[in-house]
Amino acid sequence: MRLPDPFQMNDWENRRFFWAFQAIQLAFIGIVCLDLIGYHIPVAREALAFVYLTFLPGILVLKALRLHDLGTIETVLYSVGLSLVVLMLTGLFANTVYPLLGSARPLSLEVLFPTIVGVVQILLYLALTRDREHAGSSHAGLEISIPPPAVPFLALLPFLAIVGTYIRNEYHMVTLLFLLLVLIAVIGLVVGFDRFIPASCYPFAVYSLALALLYHTSLISGYIWGYDIHHELHLASNVLISGTWDMTIPYNTNGMLSVVMLAPIYSLICDLDLVWVFKILYPLFFALVPLALYRVIERQTNPKIGFFSVFFFMSFFTFYTEMISLARQQVAELFLVLTVLAMVDKSMDRSRRAFLMITFGFAMIVSHYGLSYIYLFSLVPAWLLLILPDYLPSGILEKLRGMAGTLAHDPLASHEPRPRLQTLVLPYIFILAILTYLWYSTVAEGTAFATITGIGDKIVNTLFAEPFNPATIQGMYILASQSVTPLHSLAKVVHIATQGLIAVGLLATLARRGRWRIEPEYLAISIVFFLVNIAGIAVPFFASSLNTSRLYHITLILLAPFAIIGGIALYEAVAGRVRAITALPLMRTAFQALSVFFVVFLLFNTGLIYQVTGDSPTSMALETSGDKPVFNNKEVQGARWLISEGSGRPIYVDGMRWWLLLGFNPDNQRYLPANASYIEPGSYLYLGTYNLVRESVRIEVRERAVTAADYTDAGRFTENQNRIYDNAGSSVYYR
Repeated sequence: MRLPDPFQMNDWENRRFFWAFQAIQLAFIGIVCLDLIGYHIPVAREALAFVYLTFLPGILVLKALRLHDLGTIETVLYSVGLSLVVLMLTGLFANTVYPLLGSARPLSLEVLFPTIVGVVQILLYLALTRDREHAGSSHAGLEISIPPPAVPFLALLPFLAIVGTYIRNEYHMVTLLFLLLVLIAVIGLVVGFDRFIPASCYPFAVYSLALALLYHTSLISGYIWGYDIHHELHLASNVLISGTWDMTIPYNTNGMLSVVMLAPIYSLICDLDLVWVFKILYPLFFALVPLALYRVIERQTNPKIGFFSVFFFMSFFTFYTEMISLARQQVAELFLVLTVLAMVDKSMDRSRRAFLMITFGFAMIVSHYGLSYIYLFSLVPAWLLLILPDYLPSGILEKLRGMAGTLAHDPLASHEPRPRLQTLVLPYIFILAILTYLWYSTVAEGTAFATITGIGDKIVNTLFAEPFNPATIQGMYILASQSVTPLHSLAKVVHIATQGLIAVGLLATLARRGRWRIEPEYLAISIVFFLVNIAGIAVPFFASSLNTSRLYHITLILLAPFAIIGGIALYEAVAGRVRAITALPLMRTAFQALSVFFVVFLLFNTGLIYQVTGDSPTSMALETSGDKPVFNNKEVQGARWLISEGSGRPIYVDGMRWWLLLGFNPDNQRYLPANASYIEPGSYLYLGTYNLVRESVRIEVRERAVTAADYTDAGRFTENQNRIYDNAGSSVYYR
C-alpha cells in the first residue's frame, strides 16, 4: 500500500498539494488564534507551528524552482534549510520596512504572524504558477510496510536522552544516560559487524544518534548552559522585549540573524520560551548536519563509509558540548553542509544548483562569521587546486600521469568516464566575498569585519617574532601540555591517531582516484581544511580565535570520511603483509576494526570511561559535582535579582559564573581579580552554588592565546563586604 509521502510534498500533483497545504495552514492559523483567545491545547501550537515554519516555506521554494525527484533525505534537508532562510529574510524585511510605515514593534507577534502567513501565501502562488505543468511523480508515495526491528529501537534513543536528563536534573541519577551512551557504542559495533541495522536504516540511525547525543547534554539543567549562548540569549531577549532588532549594537553576535531573527521568530510563533528554543529546537536543526553529511559522503562512496564518517564526526566531544552553547554556529553548519551537498550533486541543473549554493552560502554568512570566514578563505586555494592542472606544462602532466601509472592495479576502481562539471567557479567565490564584505562591514558597527582584521594583525605580528611559542599557539599548547592522568594521555594518543588516519586517507584518495571517487571540489576544499588543521598547531593566534577543538570540529565536516578511507587503506596494507591479522576476532574486516576504534574514541570523548574509572571525569552530563558552566534555578534567580536591583554598578564574578551574568547584562560585569584589593568600591560580588559549597572562586588569567585557571579561597573576597542577598544557592555582596 502506498500513501502520499509528506516528506516529498513538492512531488505531489498540484491539486492535492494545494488542498493539503491549505488544510495545514488553516489548522496552524486556527490553533494560534484559539491560543490567543485563551483556549490552549497542550503542545498543539508548539508542534504545528514548528512544522509549519520549518518545512512548508522550503517545500514551496523547491516547488517554485521545479525541483522534483530529489528523494526523501534531500527534500527534507533542502526544505528545512530554505525555510530557515525564508524566516530570517522575512524577519529582516519586517525589521527594515515596517518602521518606515509607522510600526514601532515590527518583530512582535501581532506583526510577524500575519507577515509570515502572507509570505507563505505569496510563495504558494509562485510555486503553483511556476510549476503548473507538474503532474506528480509516480514514485513519490510512501510504502506502508512493517519497519525493520531496528527502527523502533533507534527511535527510542532520543526519548531515552530526554528521560535520562530529566532524572539527572531532578534526582541527580545518571543511570539512564550511562545506558544511552552504552547503546550508542553498541550501535557503532553492530554496524561494523553487519548485524541488526540494515543499510536502509543508516539515515534514520544517523539522525537518531545525533539527536540523542545532543539532547543528553542540551537538556541538563532547566536553564541554558555553556558559554557564548548566554550572550546569544541576551541579544535574542532584547529583540523580544523591544519588538525590534537594533543592528547598531556593536557585538559580533548581534549581526547574526540565526540568533537575533530565528530564535525570536520561533519563540513568538511557537509560544515557547527562548531558553527552550535553544535547548529543544536548535538541536533538532543541528542534528540534520550529520544527516546531510552522511548523504554527501554516501553519494560519493558507499553507505558504510558514510555511516562511520558521521559516527566519527558525532563522537568528537565538541559536537554535543561546545556546539550546544553556540546556537549561531549550529545553524551555520547546517547551511555549510547543505552548500556542500548542492556542490557535489551533479545531477541537478546548473542554474538551480547555483541558486542553492549562493542561497545557503549567504545564509551561512548571516549566521556565523567565524565559519563563513573559514569557508570563504578556503575557496580560493581550493579553486586554484582545481584549475592548476589546466595550466601546468604538458611535460609535467605527462610525468605525473606516468607516476600514477606505476601504481598497482586496483580491482575495485571504476573506469567509467565521468563528465567534468565543475561547481566551484570564480563567480561563485566573488559573489560570496561581496556578500560577506557588505554584511559584516554594515551590521553591528562592522565589528565582525574588524575582528578578522585584528586576528590577521596578531598573526602577522607574532608569526616571525615568536614562532612555535606554545603561549601564542593554542593547538601546540594542547599537544605539548602534560595530561592529568595516564588514561587522559591515552585519549590524546587516540585523538592524534584520528588525524593520522585523515592524512593517510587524503593520500590514499589522491593516489587511487578511481577507487575513492570523491568529487574534485570536495577533495580540493578538504585538502585546504587539512592545511587549516595544521595551521591551528603551527600559526600563532590562529586556533585560539575560535578555540582549537571548535576549529577541528569544523574541519571534520569535510575531513571525517578521509579518516575512514585512511583506516581502510591501512588495514588493507597490513592485512596484505600479515595474513593472520584477518583471523583475529575484531579484525576480520576493515569495518570491524574501524568500528572498535571509533567506539573507543566515542567512550573517551563522552567521558564514559573516565566516569566509570573515576579518573578526572569530564562529562557534562554524567558528572554532577564539578565546576561547569551549568547553572541551577537559584543561581539564575540570584542573577536576575542582581541585575534588576544593581543600578548599573560594576558586578564582579569569577571565571565560570561570568557566563551566567553575560546573559543578563554584559556591560557591567567584571572578572574577579586575583588581588581582592583591586575590587572597586561601590560594586557587587556575585557567588554561585559552587562558590558557596566549596568556598572557592575560579580565577582566570589569559596569557596570550592560552587561558590559565586556578581556584582560591572565596573568603578573601567576601571579608569586609556586606551580604545583601542570599537564597541558599547564590549570594550577592556589596562593597
